[in-house]
Formats: sequence, structure tokens, C-alpha cells
Amino acid sequence: MRLHTLRRYGRTITAAALLAAAVGAFLWSGGCTNDPFDPDSVPNHRPVASFYVTPQPGDTLSATSYYRRTFHWSGSDQDGFIESYHVSIQTDADVEAPWAVTTRTDTTITFTTDNQGRAFARLHVACRDDRGAMSDTLTQDVPLRNFPPVINFPADYDTTFWSYNAASFRFFALDLDGNETLSDTVIYYLDTADTTLSPVDVSDPAADPLVRPVKLAIESLDSGLFEIGVRGLVDAGRRTLTVIVADEADARPRFTWSWDVLPKIGDVLLVDDFAGDHDLTSFHAAMDSIFPAGWSLYDMEGGLPDRSWVLLETFREFKAVFWYSGSAVSENMGRSVDMLVEYLDPTDPAAAEGRLLLASKEIVGNKDVIPPWFQQYHLGINPNTSGKLLYMDRGKTIEDPRRRLPDMRTPSGASDPQCAFRVLKAKYPGKVIYEIDDRVNRDPAVGIMVQASDPSRAKVVTLCLQMENLQMPTMIDGLRAIFTLELGVIE
Repeated sequence: MRLHTLRRYGRTITAAALLAAAVGAFLWSGGCTNDPFDPDSVPNHRPVASFYVTPQPGDTLSATSYYRRTFHWSGSDQDGFIESYHVSIQTDADVEAPWAVTTRTDTTITFTTDNQGRAFARLHVACRDDRGAMSDTLTQDVPLRNFPPVINFPADYDTTFWSYNAASFRFFALDLDGNETLSDTVIYYLDTADTTLSPVDVSDPAADPLVRPVKLAIESLDSGLFEIGVRGLVDAGRRTLTVIVADEADARPRFTWSWDVLPKIGDVLLVDDFAGDHDLTSFHAAMDSIFPAGWSLYDMEGGLPDRSWVLLETFREFKAVFWYSGSAVSENMGRSVDMLVEYLDPTDPAAAEGRLLLASKEIVGNKDVIPPWFQQYHLGINPNTSGKLLYMDRGKTIEDPRRRLPDMRTPSGASDPQCAFRVLKAKYPGKVIYEIDDRVNRDPAVGIMVQASDPSRAKVVTLCLQMENLQMPTMIDGLRAIFTLELGVIE
């Protein structure tokens, strides 16, 4: 039985082998061929060209800007691949442009605008596939135009709404076509200027925007930033600044800004650094009494000017500055220390020595705000031993140990507010001019003066007490005497 099975299996294998051999012989004799495939035997479909325009990478401009526009094209072939492109770009509708053969799929071109700020671009694109077939020619007109530049204030600019004899302005210029197309200078002038005169460079001695247009360089075309400073605004009233910037397509937009120039009244500038209206019935009322013909006010409610030199120029318009603050440390005063020093002791030989009256109990209350060197060398105060805060009893007298200035007094009524003060210690070049009649605290000083180069008057007078809480008539008498006998403002 085993032997029979093996024999039968052997016969089956032999029959299969014979069948395979027969099929192979049939195929070899005529069922297949070795001839290569002929692509030309299949019809070739023509490729299709397409085109679009896009801004530069990272650019947010409209695609119609004339400057450095990038044009893209592509091709598709359903039965092959694109081998090359044929491109022609006309910049004049009436002038044929040459054709270029390329494998690139983009190009960037800058156009020249006409006097209306427009440019012309007509693109012809065709593509060739790997079997030599050409697509239809795609023709596309692209409207191009110039975007005029813009001028505006930067976000961190403290806008000028009013000034005295000086003002500062910070701007940026931006061209949506790219700042490379900007002129590297701007032209500016005020409403009093004769615009028929040709612009002069800002470095020219004749450069005065009140008189004629002035040319100023932009700091860098990357940032577009520039600053304009205006001095010598003698005539009070509404002033308008005009700024012009051009681009290479000769667009010349104008930016205008108007602000109020305040009149100079009197010889004393009152710097109101007091929050609220309590000072209107004290310091303002005192100025009305002392200077009945009028006085000038610099209200710090809106903060300091954008540029510190404007404050210095304003100070120099007056013989004296009367700066007072409330119960808090004056951050404005701390930031103005350098300008106060230059006003009091000018490095400019043409500038006159300034005169300053400071009234605040917190002038020495915080050394981080009012620097110790300023307290000592310019206010005549010893910053190391001054600053203890005390309150005067009602009905106390503030007197001049020299018996030169009139006494000032605190109110005596039980409902009247107490007067706070900082104890002062004079240090050369300071001299005590006011102290409190208080034997317990050994007559603490509250007023110090620093002599001017003219020995007949003071350069600085500092009062470290809440003067708004004094008896009003005595406060007025004391201030009038300081302006007259110490600072020499009143003849």
C-alpha cells in the first residue's frame, strides 16, 4: 500500500511538469514580445500654464504695489512633466517685451510709476512639457500703483497739546511699498513760514521753521524715525506744524499738527505739581495776590513734556520758577533734576542764572526720587541728617532767625488741618531762613536758601512744609518777601 501511493504521487508530478513545459513552449513561440514601449504611440496632452502674484515673504502689502513685486507661475501636465517656461513681461502696453526661456517659477521686479503713481505690467506665460508640447499662452494684466508714505506719532510719544516757547515732536515715516522707496529727508515748517522759500538743512544757521521750510534727515530708513524740535515760539496762539515726506514715485503726503502756544505772563513760572484743587485757594490765590498783573502756569497734571530740553527752554523764559507739590514725593521733580541744575547753573554762557523756589514737605522725603547730591549741592540741605517728619501744633510760628523775612503761622482753630513738615539741616552752601518756634525739637529748620553768584540775592529757596495749611495772609506775606528780598524777582 505504501509503495503504490508513492508511485501515484510520482506520476502526478510528472504530468504537472509536462503541462508547464507545454505552456512555456507556447508562450515562447508567439504569446509575448521584447519590443520597447513607444510613447509616441500614445497621444500627448498639452500642458497648462497658470500664474499668480504675491507679496514678498513676510510682507502684508496688497499685490498691486509697484515696488519689488514677485510674480509666480507654474505648469501642469497630465501625462508627463514640465520641462521649461517661456515668459515675457511688458512694462509698456505699446512695446513688445522679449521672451525668456527658464526653469524658474518666479521673478521679482520693480516698476517705474507715472506721474499719477501708476505702473503697468502684462505677463505672458507658456510652458513646454517633456514631449515638446507647448501650452496656450496665458496673458495677464496686473494693475500696479504707488502707495504714498504715511507720517504719524510713534506709540510712546507724549503728544504735545500746549507749550510755551519750545515744543518737541517725534514721528515715524512708513511706506507700504517698502521704506527703501522713501526719501531719506523730510521737510517741515510752521504756519508763519514763507513756503515760497527753498528748504535749508537743519544745520544751516538760517534754518528756522517759523520763517522758511527746513530739511531734516530721517534717522534710518529701517525705522523711519525722526524728531523735530521747535524753539523761539514768542507769539502766543494756535500754531500748526506741517511735515512732508516724499517717495521715489514723487508722492508727497503732508502731516499737520496744531497745538496752543501759551503766552508768557510775568517773570515767575508757577509749576503746579499738586493733585486736586486744594492748591487753587492757597498757591494760586497767593500768586494772584503777589502778582496782580498776572503770572504763568505750568500744570503738571499731564506730566512732563516728551523731551526734557523743552522744560529747560520753558524755564529759561522766566526769571524764576516756583515749583510746589502736595503731600507725596514728586516723581516729576525727580525726573527734572538735570534740567533744574542746568537752569540754575547754566553751562551755556549765553543763558542767565536761574532762580528757584521749591515748596514741598517731601523734597527730602525719599532719596531715591530726589538724589542726595542735588539736595546737598544745589538745595543746600544735608541729606543725611534731614527728613524727620513732624506736625506743628496749631497756632505755631515759623520765623526767620535772621529777622529778615516775616513770620508765617499755622491756623489756631481746632478744626483746621495740621501742618506737616520735614526737619532740615543746612549744609554748605545752604543757610537756614525759616525755623519753627518749638523748644522741644530745638527750633527745627524748615527753610533753606542757597546764595546766587550775586551775593545780594538767593539762587534757590527750599521750604519743606505744607504751606497750603498755613494761615493764608501770613503765607502770602512770606512768599512775597521771598520773591522780593531773597530771589530779587520783585523790585
